[in-house]
Amino acid sequence: MAGTKNRKQSSGHVGQPEIGRRSLMGGMSALVGAGMAGGSLGRASSASAATHSPGGTKIHTRFLEFDDPVEEFEAHFRIERDLVEDQGTALTWFYWLLYLVPGDRPPIPLLRYEGMEYSYFRKVADHTYRIRAHNISVPLSLETNDYMESMVNPLTEKRIATPTSLILNDPGTIQSPKGFRNVTGDGTYVEPYRQFRIENDLLKLDSTRTAPPDWPVNHIESSIQQVPYEMFLDKSNTSLPATSTGLYVFPYSKWLEMGDRPGHLLGYWDARKIPSPQDFPDKFLAKLEKDYPELLKPRWSEFDRPAGFAY
Repeated sequence: MAGTKNRKQSSGHVGQPEIGRRSLMGGMSALVGAGMAGGSLGRASSASAATHSPGGTKIHTRFLEFDDPVEEFEAHFRIERDLVEDQGTALTWFYWLLYLVPGDRPPIPLLRYEGMEYSYFRKVADHTYRIRAHNISVPLSLETNDYMESMVNPLTEKRIATPTSLILNDPGTIQSPKGFRNVTGDGTYVEPYRQFRIENDLLKLDSTRTAPPDWPVNHIESSIQQVPYEMFLDKSNTSLPATSTGLYVFPYSKWLEMGDRPGHLLGYWDARKIPSPQDFPDKFLAKLEKDYPELLKPRWSEFDRPAGFAY
């Protein structure tokens, strides 16, 4: 996946010169943003003004390209995190639905998760950030919409425990306009797919990333994030209030007790970036304060672990 993408011609340009695109993908999550400083944003904003239509039912859409990889990186970072000068955090709350995909029969809705991703990051060089995050996903029954501790596996017909999903050991990444590098990797830049687009009064970002080293090779994450376009144009807003939808594809989890059965899991999420844990729904916040209070704050000590390469 590393390497430079070919420059392309986009039919979505309106009064704007052709602009090359570089890919960059942010840490987990789930999944990007930021301010466009300099000349090409001026061209983009003036060009879009002629086609941008916040009202009515007619769809006006075009792809947004960047000729400066730094501007594209900052745009990505503002949406997904916060374009800080030192260090900062970004917190996301989400629901996601989990499906069994057996392969020999239709996919089966299994359960719902309610969860959060807490991302924390530190600027380590010009336009370069080291990023770490942890995730909590608490299972809910599709029948009762309440938290649950067990269920019957619809394929094996066995009762199984449904543990809270904790992702605490993602090693994190180093991100810059050149791409991202997994902290435990060899320093190779990875450039997953990414495309900005304008849709009426919204700025949207389509992006895809693969798993860190040592994760299952068939894991993939793809998302569509969106923010109000006029808010995106305000470069003083370093952290945009993005919402997102997206999906994961990944192997069966051990707690499902699937044995050698063929198939995989699919997760579909609906997420919102929020300012602080106090903005969580009351019931979810109360559960985390009771069961995982230590995860309601950044784990800055994770940055004490050395990376596998110099940056």
